[in-house]
Amino acid sequence: MKILKLILLFVLFCNVTFAQPYTIEVEQVLMPNAPKLHSFAFAQSGGKWLFIGGRFNGLHGFSLGISFPPKYQNRYAWVVDPSTGQTWSVNLYSSLSISKADPLRSMNMQFYQDGDKLYMNGGYGLDSLKDSLITFPVVSVVDVSATIQAVINNTSLDPHIRQVTDERLRICGAEMEILGGYTYLPGGHNFWGEYTRTVNNQVYTNSLKKFKIADNGSTVSITDYTEFYDTTVFHRRDYNFVQAIKPNGSESLTLYGGVFKTYVDLPYLEPVYIDGSGYTLDNSFQQKMMQYTGSNFLAFDSLTGKMHTTFIGGTSLYYHDQATNTLIMDTLVPFVKDISTLTRASDGSSSEYIHSLKLPALIGTNSVIIMEPSVPQYSNGVIKLASLTGRTMIGYLFGGIRATFPNNSQTFPNDRIYKVYITRSPFGITSNGNGIPKQFSLGQNFPNPFNPTTQIHFDIPSAGFVRITVFDILGRIVSEPVKQELNAGSYSVEFDVSEHGSGVYYYRMEASGFAQTKKMVYIK
Repeated sequence: MKILKLILLFVLFCNVTFAQPYTIEVEQVLMPNAPKLHSFAFAQSGGKWLFIGGRFNGLHGFSLGISFPPKYQNRYAWVVDPSTGQTWSVNLYSSLSISKADPLRSMNMQFYQDGDKLYMNGGYGLDSLKDSLITFPVVSVVDVSATIQAVINNTSLDPHIRQVTDERLRICGAEMEILGGYTYLPGGHNFWGEYTRTVNNQVYTNSLKKFKIADNGSTVSITDYTEFYDTTVFHRRDYNFVQAIKPNGSESLTLYGGVFKTYVDLPYLEPVYIDGSGYTLDNSFQQKMMQYTGSNFLAFDSLTGKMHTTFIGGTSLYYHDQATNTLIMDTLVPFVKDISTLTRASDGSSSEYIHSLKLPALIGTNSVIIMEPSVPQYSNGVIKLASLTGRTMIGYLFGGIRATFPNNSQTFPNDRIYKVYITRSPFGITSNGNGIPKQFSLGQNFPNPFNPTTQIHFDIPSAGFVRITVFDILGRIVSEPVKQELNAGSYSVEFDVSEHGSGVYYYRMEASGFAQTKKMVYIK
């Protein structure tokens, strides 16, 4: 196997200390019979992958007249066993009615997997009964494991797929995620007709839709529907909508990038943070890299409270010029080989970095990272970075578009599949841009409150003796997790107070004239 090792050496774009969380490697694997698709929906169960919808040509263009010829739509349900490379496929129309199959062969639909169900919405494709290209107002619920078995055994798919039509959800080019039992669907558009140089029929939703999908196994319904209209924030499509973990351990969502701005054909740069209380546009930060839908993986470091979103390849407003070590803006938003990481710190500030080494090809656009189920993850799929030890295969880079040149070149469905590995920085020590913190600092323990273990992150700018003491409200010492000579660097330490009663505790750091005390709460 050919292994391309990508070490995360960063160009620092913001004056923010960054602890290098992991190194990355990608390893190409051979699955010659796997489908070559992009803009699809997928789910996994029992070690097998399920793909529905999408298309098997390259980027839409105008050389053939219409940009999305229906003949390139994927009309099959595919199953892949990544451990063996074996594949199975079933024509959707062999066991489904035309009206039920048509939405399932569309492209750029919204989807997510929750448990053993794949939820799909909308998508742009051919309405066979009307012989016209439309965006479908259909929500589909797919029983994942049963559908995988039906494809393998070549039996009917119909008992395992339920649909409901709702005109409020006639949307494509967006993404949707689940949070707190609600489905969130920001932006997107209603796109119809033959897309040519002179014909472009589309209407942006300009809104954030929030609703529940109720499925009792026989019928599907949309309940608790609300909509937040905001042309400034949600006039966008083809973005990256990802899960996140907050410093307090709660789940949230983040919207990155998207096209196009109202008065200029450029992508959005400001992230949007979404949770159960509403949404916030972050005007304090601008994303330079990877504004278009592409592959990404998510990791939260409970030792530092930092949320990392890493984008692998894709299309970007900027690209990194290695010769001059600078970012260069390209308003054509070209295909790039760069890998970038967006980090949101525990204080809410964001920073962006680009790795010094590149992917071997212009891939990543409309592709996905299929997570390895055995990797420690939070319930929303974010990697538990502090739980990783050694080199960890986190998943596969699959599908998408492959380009020959960054701009105006021939494109193809990506036929290259890569395993993605990350190696967490050695436990207890991380480093910033130059490896040496600027000053002493003692971080707030995480999580807080905690039960029964918690971690403390601290920085020391020069070598010396460091002491961290934990004591109760009566001033009695209950633990000394650090009491030793240390070199300059950024450190994290974990300690356990389960042998003591619940309540308020304090921890104090002393080093070379620096002293600071903070409070923490242990709840049994």
